[in-house]
Amino acid sequence: MPTVDPGYRFAARVASLKSSAIREILQVVNRPDVISFAGGLPAPELFPTELLGALARDLLQSREAPQALQYGETEGIPALRSRILQRAPFPPGTFGEDGVLVTQGSQQGLDLAAKLFVDPGDEVLVETPAYVGALQALTFLGARPTFLPCDGEGVLPDALAAALRRRPKLLYLTPTFQNPSGVCYSARRRAEVREALAGSDTLLLEDDPYRELWYDTAPPPPVAEGLDPARFLYMGSFSKTAVPGLRVGFMLGAPALVRKCVMAKQAADLHTNSLGQHLLARLLAEPAFDDHVAGLRRAYRPRRDALDAALTARLGGQLSWARPGGGMFLWARLAGGGDAAELLRMALGEGLAFVPGGEFHAEGEGRDTLRLNFSHSNEAKLQEGVERLGRAMEKWRGARGR
Repeated sequence: MPTVDPGYRFAARVASLKSSAIREILQVVNRPDVISFAGGLPAPELFPTELLGALARDLLQSREAPQALQYGETEGIPALRSRILQRAPFPPGTFGEDGVLVTQGSQQGLDLAAKLFVDPGDEVLVETPAYVGALQALTFLGARPTFLPCDGEGVLPDALAAALRRRPKLLYLTPTFQNPSGVCYSARRRAEVREALAGSDTLLLEDDPYRELWYDTAPPPPVAEGLDPARFLYMGSFSKTAVPGLRVGFMLGAPALVRKCVMAKQAADLHTNSLGQHLLARLLAEPAFDDHVAGLRRAYRPRRDALDAALTARLGGQLSWARPGGGMFLWARLAGGGDAAELLRMALGEGLAFVPGGEFHAEGEGRDTLRLNFSHSNEAKLQEGVERLGRAMEKWRGARGR
């Protein structure tokens, strides 16, 4: 049937909506012949399936079952909030249970913060490059992102200090194994960011979903540690360490600020799913969970190393990159420039998917960069994927006459 324009009277902000290229690429990678370096997906074979199954059976056969299947409080169930506070990378006593909110993944935390603080035209500060999901959440509410320059230690302090003088509403950072760059801010750079924020009324949004996925040395404490809790919201997630299907994350902050987030969440979804919260609370109480996280590090480290080694052997002169110390991504740049979106078309023809880096930059910038995921593929697939990327680059350079 022909499509008929129904004449919807959308809100003006709908004009800023655009589909993420990452989601569109993920539709392609479902083909069995495609190796995906695209999505930030955990390895499904590493999910704690048996442990979760046993915990779910015990939960549903317990006196707790009616609560787990019923509506719940917006803040999150007390048992889970308590476990979150125990695991939070802050000194004990920094937050009480009124300083934690359970969210639908850390992405909802971004959405709630944007709703609370962003008016159309407000300036917000982000890293270069920046997480696509954050850019979508912020710009949908009308924010004007200012992309701050970064180096291998994080955002440049002088550029940050200069931008803060304009009193932007928010500073969004992912300082620990950043998505997409993989950069982990040094302890010195974190201290410099704290110093720049001292006396500023710009609120820090610190997104920290990759903290426990370190492969060389554990990361420094959060940027937010040492700041007044009234001046930041700290967001975390269990999607990378437990399972993403539970869609459980959290926000930490001063009680008055968290309370505003609770009210915004009430209007959005009432509460995070009760069954998932009860199940996750039981999972976090298991000593085996820390063993599971350590197992993720042991499994992902050789995958990172395999991707790094394969790129060095096959494409060392055609790409530049820094080996990440954790997280899920390797960030690369095309030697001599070029458009990674054009390279992607060649790569898909070879059966390989990745994400062009322009998605993570200001409009028109970063076209010579690409994000490669290593967590979802085993070492053999990573090596084969790099071989396919090499063939695609040969065709791409041939088409460009180089």
